[in-house]
Amino acid sequence: MYHVRTLAPVASGAFYTAETFWTAAGVAVAVLMGGGAIWAALRASHPRRRLTYTTGHDPLVNQLVGGRLEIRRNGTLLTDPHLVRLVLTNPGRRDIPSSAFDRGQPFRVDLAVPYLEMVAAESEPSAAQPPPVSVLGSELSIGPGRIGSGTTITYLLLVDTVPSYHCRHSLLDVRVEQLPVPPARRVPRQLPLVRP
Repeated sequence: MYHVRTLAPVASGAFYTAETFWTAAGVAVAVLMGGGAIWAALRASHPRRRLTYTTGHDPLVNQLVGGRLEIRRNGTLLTDPHLVRLVLTNPGRRDIPSSAFDRGQPFRVDLAVPYLEMVAAESEPSAAQPPPVSVLGSELSIGPGRIGSGTTITYLLLVDTVPSYHCRHSLLDVRVEQLPVPPARRVPRQLPLVRP
């Protein structure tokens, strides 16, 4: 007489009816939810802040002028005057506080020019107060000061030669990015920069 071995019984039915499957699925969901909660808490406690800036300049006189023309600013004769535009923007959802300026060090822009003078500072929205600025030699120092979310600050400076730009900062937890210069806007003919 021969003995026939029988195999162990196989569970019948779909895999998703097994108790082990649902236990494993519950554990996986709990781990994912816990990881998501930790990520949200870290993001809230360490918000991502951004600061973008652009630099550009235009000659103060765009056309050749016949005869002798002298341009002076506060008695200083300018030989090749240019108007510099520096634009800082906080495109993020969080303010950049004064405390983000490490050890109170300002955002610095060295223009490498022999003459530099601050002409104007404008902010958008207009109610936003731009950080304080100072000029020392060929360097513009900005801040420390709060730069609100969605705020754009434009600084206009007068220089006496074509500038170069070297920016330095010590902002903490702020990603600083230089953007390309936007195309120059045409100056209307009825508004000349220099009047006789």
